[in-house]
Amino acid sequence: MSDMYTREDKGEDTIVLTISVPRESFDKSYNAVLKDQTKDSNVKGFRKGKVPTDLLEPSMKSMLQFDTFEKLAPMYINTAIQKEKIELIAPPKYSELPKFDGKDDLEFKVETTIMPKFKLGNMKKVKVEKETVEIEQKDVDQAIKELKTNNETKAKSICDSWAKEIAKKLELKDIKSLEDLKKEIERILTTQKEQMLMQSYQENALKQAINLSDIKVPQAAIEFEAKEREKAFEQDMQQRGVKVEDFIKQSGIDMEQMREAWLKDAKEALESDVFLTLYADTKDIKVEKEDIDKKIEVIKKTQPDVDQSIFDNEQWLEYVQRVERKEKAFKKFILHTLGKEFLNKEEK
Repeated sequence: MSDMYTREDKGEDTIVLTISVPRESFDKSYNAVLKDQTKDSNVKGFRKGKVPTDLLEPSMKSMLQFDTFEKLAPMYINTAIQKEKIELIAPPKYSELPKFDGKDDLEFKVETTIMPKFKLGNMKKVKVEKETVEIEQKDVDQAIKELKTNNETKAKSICDSWAKEIAKKLELKDIKSLEDLKKEIERILTTQKEQMLMQSYQENALKQAINLSDIKVPQAAIEFEAKEREKAFEQDMQQRGVKVEDFIKQSGIDMEQMREAWLKDAKEALESDVFLTLYADTKDIKVEKEDIDKKIEVIKKTQPDVDQSIFDNEQWLEYVQRVERKEKAFKKFILHTLGKEFLNKEEK
């Protein structure tokens, strides 16, 4: 089939395939589709299934020609994509449909979108300033107030005995007074703020790295990924037995706003994915079998009811390998650009 298509590279992210379907193959498939469509037809004066096809064909010819084309085309498209080793990041789009009438082969064009090649930018330019974490007394007081409002206790006022009750409910140790509880709350708030800032530092560094590497994901890929998010949302609503329109009314946002959010999320996710893959390739980051084995052990412990057959599924193992590689790339990126103090405790 290699002589039945031609390839034209347009820009860094678009490949146009001009594909020919032999007229003989098309006509054979068309006749089969026509026969199938007319076998149960009822026309006065003829027995069911005995209506001459030439009597019915004129009224449905255009529709059946396109149906036939839609059945045949994917095979030719997929063959060309495989032969050219094209790694798609969005479904192919028809840019020119064939002319069905006549005796010539059917020629059509499809546009395929691929990820452009990127070069890692100067990571030495990535800079993040660390902030001093301070918890004000009003923050502690607000937390105490919320605990009082949201928890029933024997003690009616905020005092040492109340603090002991709250500490027991929250499973906080060594709390013997209100002052002890306030100190513990300050410690917890400090830890929470540090974690939030740490995530902010890492996200900031990643955005800088993406910009420095001039990573621009093709719009077709972003739109496809956003649509996948929309499909997942609709399926989730269906499983919950919630109508999409009811959810939209209750949430106070319209579908267009949600689609804009999905587009933004898809763009950021794809840019991060591309950068981390580029970083892993550039730094020759590898995932060993023992890394995968450790990941599987964690899954087995945290999800004991998971179907055990998944651990032998090659596609799933490849997915785990890709995720693990990107996680290792991210850790190495943060370590080399910002330093060990910008890693989370579990990453050190």
